[in-house]
Amino acid sequence: MEDFSTEETLCHLFANILGDRITFDTHSFQGKRDLLSKLPKRLKGYKKWI
Repeated sequence: MEDFSTEETLCHLFANILGDRITFDTHSFQGKRDLLSKLPKRLKGYKKWI
């Protein structure tokens, strides 16, 4: 997530929609620049994980 308020909103929304059927994790960043600078590394990690 780009910021705290986005994370809180989406967590609440996803929990209401998905219920207990699906779990998820969120990752917070300190703004858009931080998110964009760390995104390539995260995507490579997810590629290896999948």
